[in-house]
Amino acid sequence: MYPEKRKEDRSPSTRQPKGKLQVLAGNYSHPVFEVIDVSNTGIRLRLNSPVNIGENVVICYQANGIDLKLNGTVIWNAPPANPGGYTIGIKLTSPSILQAFW
Repeated sequence: MYPEKRKEDRSPSTRQPKGKLQVLAGNYSHPVFEVIDVSNTGIRLRLNSPVNIGENVVICYQANGIDLKLNGTVIWNAPPANPGGYTIGIKLTSPSILQAFW
């Protein structure tokens, strides 16, 4: 695993998003099956498929008429852990407001 680089407080995700959360990378949509933690500058997610380091992504959240999109860059990734999926760290290009939605 890569060392954590965020200096801000992280909010561990004890609740998962109520709506649809996915990562758009290029022409691919990667459903998020777990939000691990969130800070003002980044988010750590678990996906079923990998996303390359350096890839610019859009995090999309949809629920109850809300359609939120945040831009970011994958700064690290890790292979599947038993039995989990790929873990990725995304640096957000704008402050995170995702925390307000779950």
